[in-house]
Amino acid sequence: MKSIELTALFKKQPNGTSVLKLISEIGRRPEVECMNLRSFSKSTGDSPVYAFVSEKEVVLLMLDWCTTPIEEIADEEEVLGEPPLYFGRNSRRVSPAWQLSEFSRHYKQAMADASVQVGTIWNVLMTNSTLINYDDMLPAWELMSTTVYHGFGNSPVPYVYYSNQYHKIALAQYKAFRIWCEQQGFLFRDPFAFEGIDADYEEMEYGLSDDDDIMDDDDTFDLGEYFGDDEDTSDDETDIDLSQFPSGAVHLSQKKVVNVEILKPMPAPREELEKLVGCQNIKSQICDLIELTKYNKWMSSHYPTWKQHQISLHAIFLGRPGTGKTTVCKIYGGLLKEAGVLTRGHVVVCNRATFIGSNWGDEENAIHQVLKKAKGGVLMIDEAYLLNSSHPNDPGKLILPQFMDILSNEQQRDIAIVLCGYKEPMQKLLDLNPGLASRFSHRFEFKDFSIDELMKITFHRLNEYGYHFTRAGLHKYKKVLAEAYSVRNPNNWGNARFVANLLENIYLAHAKRCMRSKSSHRPEAFFSITSSDIQPIEVQTAKKRVGF
Repeated sequence: MKSIELTALFKKQPNGTSVLKLISEIGRRPEVECMNLRSFSKSTGDSPVYAFVSEKEVVLLMLDWCTTPIEEIADEEEVLGEPPLYFGRNSRRVSPAWQLSEFSRHYKQAMADASVQVGTIWNVLMTNSTLINYDDMLPAWELMSTTVYHGFGNSPVPYVYYSNQYHKIALAQYKAFRIWCEQQGFLFRDPFAFEGIDADYEEMEYGLSDDDDIMDDDDTFDLGEYFGDDEDTSDDETDIDLSQFPSGAVHLSQKKVVNVEILKPMPAPREELEKLVGCQNIKSQICDLIELTKYNKWMSSHYPTWKQHQISLHAIFLGRPGTGKTTVCKIYGGLLKEAGVLTRGHVVVCNRATFIGSNWGDEENAIHQVLKKAKGGVLMIDEAYLLNSSHPNDPGKLILPQFMDILSNEQQRDIAIVLCGYKEPMQKLLDLNPGLASRFSHRFEFKDFSIDELMKITFHRLNEYGYHFTRAGLHKYKKVLAEAYSVRNPNNWGNARFVANLLENIYLAHAKRCMRSKSSHRPEAFFSITSSDIQPIEVQTAKKRVGF
């Protein structure tokens, strides 16, 4: 193949129209090979990914086409080890730019493991969402080696020309990536059978043979293909093999409706509970509840005719962002599994967007699928108050009443439902639904962290990397944190998330400083956070979340 400035060609496109024309034509150029990596796209859900390969460069293109285009606020900051999120008016989802960067990281790793020479790798994301803070995010995307084109609206999924016959350079990369994905379990045939949920595992683990025709010159992409016009609505029970889940959050995208995260149960939940900073009232409440469930189980095994205490596992978590609700939910699931009252102890995280569909009956179908995924664990509904808007025809009003049958049957349940959200709107939700309120006898209120507690969280996170403050560094950090705390808006203060964001900014400055003068540093200096590494970051204000 001839040399071509492939990255520059993609980066210099002035607008969406020109890049659409480029991707429809560039695969036909003799100096560029275009590979369809759709069957390898486990880390990108159901969004197709293509690799444009030249002699010295690779451009990875991801098409992020939502069923209904929306306006979103983009965020590329990982918080407490969780993927960054994009926020819409009534929805949130894992950042597609972050997903593409993960895919790119896998691609680089595959080439390195196979000793395949590859030059520059650049990422291109095309999304039909409109990103409100697009200009503000450009520096972050540049650090991620990513160019983003947005705002394609209701345009059909772009056509990308690709071949099924590769030249030497592309073929070596294709084979290396395919083998690596097979070894990692990242190769799958059905893009909707993500993470093995609602799929047959033998089908999922079936590797592509050399005779498999996964690339078709006439293949085009349309919305019907990606959003399941031929959806299988079978109600067959599907088990969830938690051993298949990687650590942390797993983003699941299924046909039409369901978008959830599945969190593995913690292996030592009681130890994790004790390590929590603050939350003393919550620790006590959870321990009391667990002891009562254990007592019930022990008495029933020794005195079969004894009448058990009626214990509801369902709970309400009240608190602002960053106060530990999701972490405690994971601990809660693990403790209930440890106590023998839940069979798996995993956590399924969903929100309003999980349930609300575009067609009649989507809500009921979504509830059915979510309950199957949460069976044996905890179903966490974040910002549950958004299911009860003031509009009389809001389909969200139908969701919680449909859970009532599950909540009322304590004898046949293997699930704990946790409603999460801000205290005031959650109380309004319960006031409007007396029957719902009666099902949630356990209420856990997560208070904002104090300055001292935020410092404890800081030291815990520093210890994960072996870092420590110098005396001057500690003094400046305390000052920066105290100033941010004093001007915070209590309604949207980030709590532990603010600390995480502040530390990530410090880590970046620390790394840059160390690499600029690494030859003059003693080894211990690489683990010392100095005052020059610490700079204030913007304190989150209500203005950023207007309308969302």
